Amino acid sequence: MSELKSGVILAIGSDTDTERPSAWVGCLGCYNSGRLFGKWLDGLVCDDLEAAGLAEILTIGEYTAPRCVKCGGDEFWVMDHENYGGLLSGECNPTEAREAAELLASVEDYERERWAAWLDNGMTADIDEMRECYIGEFSSDTELGEYFADEIGLLNEMPESLRGYFDYESYGRDLAHDTFEYSGFYFWNR
Repeated sequence: MSELKSGVILAIGSDTDTERPSAWVGCLGCYNSGRLFGKWLDGLVCDDLEAAGLAEILTIGEYTAPRCVKCGGDEFWVMDHENYGGLLSGECNPTEAREAAELLASVEDYERERWAAWLDNGMTADIDEMRECYIGEFSSDTELGEYFADEIGLLNEMPESLRGYFDYESYGRDLAHDTFEYSGFYFWNR
């Protein structure tokens, strides 16, 4: 929501109540002149400054640049953002914010928690790599060992009477050397 006080627009959060990424894009020329001019935009279109009514596009030969409709400045910046799931930290340019929103849109709803765990562990923002490395969600290394022993049929050839002697805890601990875990989500080290 934005409100007008003494001719200055105060940005108080997104104009919409949504979980979608949104960015507050403003003109740096106006900002440096002591005025706050900009607006909250959907993250997927936050670099379309002309459609948002913030800029006119000036074309000289092959060169195109946005020009602020208030001051004529040509620099716009994302000064605040919401719901980017850890992909953005601090200010950035509108194109970076749009690209981050597009990446986040490619993450399926069921993958959101594991994606957050992946990023919180300091991994790169590569959804395909996360999908390749993801093993599953387990409460312990022992549960990881039980899952893999069953998944690969490790004990299928062993007589039923001997299966109870298999040490899932040690097996899971050994498997954990090739994985990393964050918030119960396990991923292969690559």
